[in-house]
Amino acid sequence: MLWGVLSDIHSNREALEASVERLRGQGAEGWICCGDIVGYGADPNPVIETLRGLKGLRAVRGNHDLAVLGRMDIAWFNEAARAAVEYTQSTITPENMAWLKDLPPRVDADTFSVVHGSPRNPAEEYLVTVQQFHDNCTYFKASPCFVGHSHMPLAFLMTEPVSYVDHGPMAPGQVLNLPHHTKIVINPGSVGQPRDHEPRASCGLLDDEKRTFTLHRVKYDIEAVQKKIIAAGLPEFLALRLSYGQ
Repeated sequence: MLWGVLSDIHSNREALEASVERLRGQGAEGWICCGDIVGYGADPNPVIETLRGLKGLRAVRGNHDLAVLGRMDIAWFNEAARAAVEYTQSTITPENMAWLKDLPPRVDADTFSVVHGSPRNPAEEYLVTVQQFHDNCTYFKASPCFVGHSHMPLAFLMTEPVSYVDHGPMAPGQVLNLPHHTKIVINPGSVGQPRDHEPRASCGLLDDEKRTFTLHRVKYDIEAVQKKIIAAGLPEFLALRLSYGQ
């Protein structure tokens, strides 16, 4: 089966719709979302409603989702992130808030796992180093384990028997082979707010039969998103950063 893999959408409707269109065109039948569905952007309701309409969605909650739900202290968030949380809380519908509330912290399927930050600490830990990968390997069973949170497209694959870890950033169009019985962690990057100096939305396609993952970068109407952010009274920084992928 082919799965579209999304993460860190952050209320960016245009980026999500463009990513879904691309992955559907590649044959995606099921969908995976690594959390941080809301926050930063101006369109929490259209984003949630789009996700709710995706067939076979396996989604988890992220730290920004938890903050909107009042389950995480926003004192730890920067000023722009706090403003976005408060905006989302004031605009999200009761139905969409209830859907967000029902999301689990992790998904453990037969052929993959899903968390937001890391298997060890789904809501908060960034998994960006080889040491963090090693530390988390005992906390998930099915590989690949998909994570988000850092907004960076990364992959970690452990090769046996010497436990060498092949790791690094993923390039647009890169196809990653996923050997059986191997610990693998993949971050598909961010749909709604990339931070690898590449402004195109980042997402991926998992083929759980051929055991491959392909990274996709997708153009979307950044200017339209920026205008919405500013019109909503959100910090201008949240709009400007989209042009630079930062």
